[in-house]
Amino acid sequence: MSNPEIKFIPNEDFDSTSELDFDSVDFELYAAEEGRCAPVDRSEAAATFVQAIEESRILTFEGEHFLFKRLNFLRFRANALQVTLSGKRPKKTVKEIERLLRGAQETREDIARANLRLVMSICRKLSPTQDDFDEFVSEANGILLNAIDKFDFARGYRFSTYATHAIQRHLYRFVERASKRRSREHHATDAVEGIAVDSSDDTGPSAAEVLVAAEAILERLDDVLDERERIIIRGRFGLNESGQASTLRELGAQMGLSKERVRQLQLSALDKLAEVARPFESNFTPQF
Repeated sequence: MSNPEIKFIPNEDFDSTSELDFDSVDFELYAAEEGRCAPVDRSEAAATFVQAIEESRILTFEGEHFLFKRLNFLRFRANALQVTLSGKRPKKTVKEIERLLRGAQETREDIARANLRLVMSICRKLSPTQDDFDEFVSEANGILLNAIDKFDFARGYRFSTYATHAIQRHLYRFVERASKRRSREHHATDAVEGIAVDSSDDTGPSAAEVLVAAEAILERLDDVLDERERIIIRGRFGLNESGQASTLRELGAQMGLSKERVRQLQLSALDKLAEVARPFESNFTPQF
């Protein structure tokens, strides 16, 4: 079985480069800044992320070029050793590969830290609410790391330009997907809640019809939903002992899941319950 390739951005200088070339530099890695960066409102993000931003420093053009070259050179060397491994996998070679990859990972993290303020700036501009901001930061950090892996430093332009385009493009698509998801969630919720229209309306269902339909759907909860879906639906609609509806974030904290994962499970559960409610739709005034 062949060893997996270690990906890197190739450069014509790598064959004549050694690790010693990265031991010292005769230029400033980081830009000179007057004082620390502007204080960040800790209510806007997790404390660890805020702290990382406050401690981040902006790379100079030369510093950025240096770190990207080091990152990809270390991966280049690790890959060159990787392809020489036989089935016996000599311990000395494996340890050397691991050392090189640790150095590459540390360099990648240095680059990421230097661009956290860029991530914050983009997310602030694009996120309409605090909840959206938190989700945007999570999404943008993943795109930042992916951009670092794909950036070719030899092209001569700043990484911030490349990263900004990549992050903005992803967030615009994220917003579009979220909008479609919320629309589906809204319609699925209406399909379930539609049985509870005002029974005083002459065109609506009678109280007895509402009760029968509601009981039929609630009785099917255990049959059509798995355990996590049941917890989420009961929590979201106050069908538990407390009788109080919970937010996605509260349920996520309770279940050890991300807010987005709870939203996905809720949508799946509502789709299932919409199917249960379908036989009753002809008896009720359409809601959408």
